[in-house]
Amino acid sequence: MSKPTLKTVVGGVLVELPGTIADIRAALPEHQRAAFTEAIESAPVNEVGRIAARWALPPEAVAEDDEASRSLEAGTYTPAAYADEDPGARP
Repeated sequence: MSKPTLKTVVGGVLVELPGTIADIRAALPEHQRAAFTEAIESAPVNEVGRIAARWALPPEAVAEDDEASRSLEAGTYTPAAYADEDPGARP
């Protein structure tokens, strides 16, 4: 049986991430593992998946997410356009 993984897009490229708590912890730098364990163990059950997924992201994906959040808060966020999408079709 294959190991569970998460898939996401980072910088326009599909990437596969660790999909278990143990694999996420093992993929982290040693200095981040205790903070990850604390975050998971103290999280409400309904938030564990979201928190684990955030820790599984590579730094460049976190930076993309943080920039999108800042843009949303500032009211300057522009959603991504797909290559086959008519830019004039957006409201």
